[in-house]
Amino acid sequence: MPPDSNELTHLFIRTLRAHHSRMHDVHQTLDIHPGQAPVFFILSNHEGLNQKELAERMHIKPATLTVMLTRLEQAGFVERFSDPHDQRVWRIRLTPEGHEISRRVHDAVEEIDVMTFGNFSEHEREHFRGLMNKMYDNLKNEG
Repeated sequence: MPPDSNELTHLFIRTLRAHHSRMHDVHQTLDIHPGQAPVFFILSNHEGLNQKELAERMHIKPATLTVMLTRLEQAGFVERFSDPHDQRVWRIRLTPEGHEISRRVHDAVEEIDVMTFGNFSEHEREHFRGLMNKMYDNLKNEG
């Protein structure tokens, strides 16, 4: 193991925590749970997914999504509607309030991205992207 690997791990964790803290602040101001943000991103681009499709895109269990959707529905951010072609299937869409929260989450993420990567050159961004993908592949393939 290279001598600086422990230092790199600590630097990586410190950076992730700082980024997570910024994102957590955004979620709190919008009164949503951090785990709910992907619902807004996915449904804003793919409205009308069924629960199974949405759970697959979020990489979570449908039962976990059920609880999340119930809370979001109670908050007025999403609504379920029956599929016109198959009454057994429930589809999900954002309400107008959900679209507004989605827009605000998207804007906040863009702002944090600028804060995080704004002083990176295009070359540095590409290099960083390559390193992050390499790290991910290393971790994914070790399991």
